[in-house]
Amino acid sequence: MEAPTPAFPRAVGVVVVGHGTANATGAAETAAVAKQLARLVPEIPVELGFLEVIEPSIDAAVGRLADRGCREVLALPILLFTAGHAKRDVPAALAEAVSRRGLTVRQAAPLGLHPAIVQLVRRRYCETVAGLPPLPAGEALLVVGRGASDPTAGSQFWALVRRCFGCMSRVATQPVRIGFVAAARPTLDEAIAALSRSTADQPAIGRVVVQPHLLFRGHVENQVSARLERAREEHPQIEWLQVPRLGPAEEVVRALLDRGREAAWTGRAVPDAVQSSP
Repeated sequence: MEAPTPAFPRAVGVVVVGHGTANATGAAETAAVAKQLARLVPEIPVELGFLEVIEPSIDAAVGRLADRGCREVLALPILLFTAGHAKRDVPAALAEAVSRRGLTVRQAAPLGLHPAIVQLVRRRYCETVAGLPPLPAGEALLVVGRGASDPTAGSQFWALVRRCFGCMSRVATQPVRIGFVAAARPTLDEAIAALSRSTADQPAIGRVVVQPHLLFRGHVENQVSARLERAREEHPQIEWLQVPRLGPAEEVVRALLDRGREAAWTGRAVPDAVQSSP
C-alpha cells in the first residue's frame, strides 16, 4: 500500500484520535493503525491521542506536535460514524488543546461508508461463512452496532447495511436485522428475540450470522460475545456465528489516510465547527 506524494501538506502535523479502551488488545490495535499510517507518510509528524480512558490524551498528542514545530493540526478520528464523539467530544478536546498553543486544527470525517471499510466488512463476513453449507431452516444476518443517542444513528447504520450487503447474493433472500448494544433501538436483545421466534412472515431460522460493526477489541465486543453465549443456551436449535471485528486491517488505514487527504487538500472538515484559529 503506497501513499500519494505528498499525502498531506508538509506544514501539518497529524493526530490520530482513538476512542480509548482499558482493553490492552484494543489499545494495541489502535496504536497499530497509527503506526501503519505514520509509515505511509514518513515526512509528516504523526502522534496518537485517545479521547478517554487511557493515555496519551488528545491534549498530550497535540502538545507533542507543537513541540515538533507544527503550527497546523490535522485530526484523523478512528471513528465509524458521525455521532456524539465526532460532533462534540473530539472537537471540544481538540479546540481546547490547540487554543492553549496557538495552533489551527481541522478534523477529518469519520470512516463511515468509505469503500475500503465496506470492502473490509464484506471480507469479514465472507471469511466467516465460507464453506458453510446451506441449512433447510435458512439463515439470517444480524449486524450489531455500539449504539449512540444521536438521532441519526439508526439511519446511518441501515445505510451501512445496505451498502455492504445489498448486492450480496447470499444475503439477498435472508432476513436482515440490526441491533445496538446501548443507547439506540432495536437493542441487541430485541433483535435476538425477533430472530429466535418463527412467525407467518418469518419461518424458523437455523443459523444467524452476527456481525458486530466494531473496530477494535473492547468492552462492547465482550458484551456481544457474552450475549451470544446466552443465545446459544436459550436457543440451541439455532447456530449462532460471530463475525470478527474489523481490527487494525490495511483497509482501515487506507480509509483513514483518504479521510485525512480529503480534509487536508479539499478544505473539507466534518463537523465544520472544528475549524478554529488561534
